[in-house]
Amino acid sequence: MTDASLRLAVTIGLLGLFATWEYLGPARPSQVSVVRLARHGALSLLGSVASRLVLAGGLASVASFFQLLDFGIVNWLHLTGPWVWVVCFLILDFAVWGQHVLSHKIPFFWHLHRLHHCDVVMDVTTALRFHPFEIIASLIFKASIVALLGAPPALVFAFEVILGAGALFTHANIALPKALDRTLRWLFVTPAMHLIHHNPNPVATNSNYGFSFSFWDRLFGTYRADAPMPTMPSGSDIGLEHWRGPKDQTLKGMVLNPFA
Repeated sequence: MTDASLRLAVTIGLLGLFATWEYLGPARPSQVSVVRLARHGALSLLGSVASRLVLAGGLASVASFFQLLDFGIVNWLHLTGPWVWVVCFLILDFAVWGQHVLSHKIPFFWHLHRLHHCDVVMDVTTALRFHPFEIIASLIFKASIVALLGAPPALVFAFEVILGAGALFTHANIALPKALDRTLRWLFVTPAMHLIHHNPNPVATNSNYGFSFSFWDRLFGTYRADAPMPTMPSGSDIGLEHWRGPKDQTLKGMVLNPFA
C-alpha cells in the first residue's frame, strides 16, 4: 500500500466513523447530507489532484529527497533519537498553526481560506472544504518547512496522517461530555473549541487556530474558552453572511468563491 492510498483509507474510515457518531450523538441538530458529502468530496478531490500535480509524492517524498541530499537541520547536525521526532512534530504543528493565523491576517490568503468558513453547517465534511489553491499554497509552505528541518520521512508521513485525522475530529458535530472536553482542551483541540473558530464574529473567528494541540493558542493569547453564537439575518449562526446563498454552496460556487 502506498503512502497516498494509506492516507486515503484512513480518511475514508474516519469520515465514516465521525459521520456515524454525528448521526447518533450530535452536539448540534444533525444535518448529515449526501449532497454536502458529494460536494465537499468533489472539492477535496480537486484539491488532491492539484496537489499531486505540484508534488506527486506528498510531503514524505520531500523529506526523502532532502534526506538523500543530506539537507536540513536534522541532517546537518546529525541529530538522532526519539526526541528528534518529538521536536520535529511540534515544529511542524506550530508551523501549520502559524500558517493558519496568516491565512486570516493576509487578505490574499484569506480570500482562499474564507471558503472554509463559508460553510453554513459545521460537520465532519467541513474538514474537506478547502479551495484547491489554498491546498497548493499550504503544501508549498509545509514542504519548505520539511526541507529546512530535514525531518525524517516516516515522521512527516505520520504528521500528515495525524493532521488529517485531527481536522476530521475537530470539525465533527459530535457531543463530548463537558468534563472530558474541558480536560482534553488543556492539550488537544476539541470540536467544541474549534466551533468557536467558525463563529462569524471576527473576535471569535480570529481565535482557536490550532489543528491538533491547543497550547499554541494558549501561549500566544489566541485561545477562547467560549463565545456566543450569533443568529444572523439568514437565520443561522455558522458561515459568513455574504456567501450563504444556495449558489455559494455548489461546487462551482465554492471554486469561484475566492474571486467573488
